[in-house]
Amino acid sequence: MAPSTLHRVRRSLFSCIVTGALLLGAPLAAQTIDGDPGLAPGIGPWAGAPRGHITAIVPGIDSITIEGVARDPDSARSVNYELLVDGLSVATGATPRPTGFGRTAAFTESVRVNPGLHQVCLRLSDERLGPRTVNCRTAVTAPPDRVDAAVAAAATGVLISPTGVVLPIEGGEPGNWRVTTPCGASRRLSDATVIERARVVIDPGHGGSESGSVSGSLLEKHVNLDVAKRVVSKLESIGVSAQLTRTSDYRLPIKTRADIAAALAPDVFLSLHHNGGATRPSSRPGTEVFYAQGRPESRRLAAIVYEETVAAASGFDAQWVSTVSEGASLRLREDGMDLYGIHRFSPGIDSIITEFLYLSNRSEAALLRRPDVLDAQAQAIVDGILRWWFSNDDGTSRGRQFTDSSSSGTGGFDGCIDPALTPQNPGFSVSRANILTVASGNIPDPSPTRSLLPSFVLASDPALN
Repeated sequence: MAPSTLHRVRRSLFSCIVTGALLLGAPLAAQTIDGDPGLAPGIGPWAGAPRGHITAIVPGIDSITIEGVARDPDSARSVNYELLVDGLSVATGATPRPTGFGRTAAFTESVRVNPGLHQVCLRLSDERLGPRTVNCRTAVTAPPDRVDAAVAAAATGVLISPTGVVLPIEGGEPGNWRVTTPCGASRRLSDATVIERARVVIDPGHGGSESGSVSGSLLEKHVNLDVAKRVVSKLESIGVSAQLTRTSDYRLPIKTRADIAAALAPDVFLSLHHNGGATRPSSRPGTEVFYAQGRPESRRLAAIVYEETVAAASGFDAQWVSTVSEGASLRLREDGMDLYGIHRFSPGIDSIITEFLYLSNRSEAALLRRPDVLDAQAQAIVDGILRWWFSNDDGTSRGRQFTDSSSSGTGGFDGCIDPALTPQNPGFSVSRANILTVASGNIPDPSPTRSLLPSFVLASDPALN
């Protein structure tokens, strides 16, 4: 073998030895168990050690039920586990004997905790090296029920169509449901998922032909939906049921948004928006949150969410702008009614409308293109809702009550086109024609050329900016 070739072989062998030594000395940051991520290192001093993770946490009023799995990768033995809540040991046990070598076994423990938010961790024991924490999750107990009894009694639930459209249930039975479409028509649907109740309903503003505020290629309707999905995901991850009113990019009139909320009887109905129009420089974010007239808990929720979202936005740098509507405010029409249909059409429900940052301001729009900013906004909303539930805080607000009926006139049914409810069912448009046909319940087969209108249309229903 030539000297140069021998040198390359030695160098390659040396590289392999060094790499192997580094791998053995530095455990992996994460492994997966049945496809789920865990914190257990897979090599090094923990080679062959038990691994596991928490699979679900079910909230109770003053307790939580923790479900998990664990395994010993090189045996069929039971695995000893310990559960910690907020750093304190609350339960110990052993999994049932697995069904085979290296297979997982499930365990369940119910523990009493104070109402509120908690950190739950799983610790597994190894005979040679002792216990180690392998997985932690955030969990919340069941929030106190704040929904009005009359609202809960009238709730009918919603269907999620095969295409993901959320539809208030009018009546019917499994396999033959009667629902209200986004544009207000009555339809029959057989194949759908039923959602009976959600503690939180998140409404991504605008959609379809109504884009909302615009900054170049960045449209408010898309930002609203992105953040709304993050909020729902965060709530569901801690055991709070949450539902979107709009799941993709389609038109959804304000009355239908409120009907979805009424059908689910939530404690919180939050319509999520991003603003436009402000030009006045400000030393702080010009966030606006609007609450419903005559509902003290709506006002308290608005003040807390305002405080949390402003704090989140203030963690980023921007040239802020604001208007006199900054803060948690009440906006009325000249007749003394709530200006916003989200509030007017949701009696008995604590509804708020959030306007986080200004898309019309280039500096703030740049922030809204960043996933970390959107995630911070979503987390602030979740933190605000949980704080409202589990504390008596009033929050802080720079808002005011004022009368202003100006609006863009969007949010009604005119020109509304229903999305497809099934892959085979095209949408159809709704306008002022054939109102008697709709009132009689005689709905023609969907067609892009049909014109139908529900009797409750308010064409001047204001936009939510």
